[in-house]
Amino acid sequence: MKRFCKYFGDKAFYKMALAIIIPVVIQQLILNLAGLIDTFMINGFSQTAYTGVSTANRFMFIINFFWIGLAAGISVFVSQYFGAKNKKGIIGTFQLGILLAIVFGIFSTFLINVLGPEMIKMFLPTTDPEQVESVMFGIEYIKIIGYGAIVFLSSFMIATFFRSVGRAKAPLFAGVIGIVVNMVLNMILIYGFLGFPAMGAIGAAWATVISKIVELVVLLVIAFFYSNENYAREIFKKFLITKRLVIMYISKGGPIIINEILWSIAMVLYAMFITSGIYEWVTAYGYSQNATDIFFVYYSGMATATGVILGQALGEGDFENAKDYLIKLRAVMMVTNIGIMLLIVLLSPIILLMFTPVNSLYWLAYQLILINVIFIAIYGYNVMSYYALRAGGDSIRTFLLDQLPTYLVGLPIVMLLSHYRVELGVNILIIFLASKSTDVVKLIFARHIIKKGTWLNNLTLDEVKIKTA
Repeated sequence: MKRFCKYFGDKAFYKMALAIIIPVVIQQLILNLAGLIDTFMINGFSQTAYTGVSTANRFMFIINFFWIGLAAGISVFVSQYFGAKNKKGIIGTFQLGILLAIVFGIFSTFLINVLGPEMIKMFLPTTDPEQVESVMFGIEYIKIIGYGAIVFLSSFMIATFFRSVGRAKAPLFAGVIGIVVNMVLNMILIYGFLGFPAMGAIGAAWATVISKIVELVVLLVIAFFYSNENYAREIFKKFLITKRLVIMYISKGGPIIINEILWSIAMVLYAMFITSGIYEWVTAYGYSQNATDIFFVYYSGMATATGVILGQALGEGDFENAKDYLIKLRAVMMVTNIGIMLLIVLLSPIILLMFTPVNSLYWLAYQLILINVIFIAIYGYNVMSYYALRAGGDSIRTFLLDQLPTYLVGLPIVMLLSHYRVELGVNILIIFLASKSTDVVKLIFARHIIKKGTWLNNLTLDEVKIKTA
């Protein structure tokens, strides 16, 4: 019995963990629900518009993970400085985050407008009029989204900062307001209500940009007028970005940024080769992803909470507590995973009906979802391991753990199966199942690396001390 006690925490632990997990999960759940409604509205306007927008969002998927990488590096230091009660370190990191948001926001606008249209054309070869129309919708959509890059990244950076100091409710509140604005504007601009013309994909893009502006304004109001710590006001009083912080951010955050970009590119390549450019496969795969993304937010929330909780413990120099927290958080994920699996199996058929009637595409999408269910617990374990490694600044091993199995195992298998699909007689289901070999390999290495304890680092000290488990 004592052997299993380590997997269960006391009331104080669950209160601390749930205070971060629940707001993050709810925000991301609402965000995904809004995205689901978004795609449902666009699909209702035109299926070709839906295909164009969903294809455009594959490129935005890469950009989003570039932004996630930028913010993740900031989160590592804010969490640890918060645990160490180092206010100067927190403010200096906040200043660095805002500076990065402005610089890379401008850079992202350039990337989206130049590379986005070409990426859409790669995914949708213009071999028939329907695909040509989808490409046009996608290009119109992505160019407007590009104009809001600074707003998107700034909002994301500030929300990450709030979570890192334990104030997860602030980005939740701002996110809910932004989502409500987005859904209302979607209805008005996509279909043309209240005297507006029906703008389709263009309307969806403007609704997204405007809603993000509203979300950023709400976050700024909370930061400046409803924060006892006054971190936001302090950033204008004195420049606290130190040379050491910049060097540490580059050395620890750099691999995280590169990792996120390479991972997102890999996911885009996976989608490209899994669907093999076949229009029916592309559509069914898109439906399956839309239906399951709403459930994957739980694992994203758990991972985010893991990074914040472990980062604060490591900043306090409490390595034993950090190890103990990770064990207990994993136990929470594994136990609740059963309920998530059941929800996916039972509810995804209903969600799919939002996009397509019961036909061959419907059943193909549902079979893809069932394959996802089989491997979802492994995914949850792996993503929590990544965030544990990041929390301690062990970004090199995180990079190797994420990229080597992806580029040396999973992608080559999927590419070969896609290329020889006719000769081998395989379909999208077999190719998708083969892609999951990546997660299995990652699981094996994740267990080994976490046990070594190289992630147990206090980055707030002048000299980083490493304690091995």
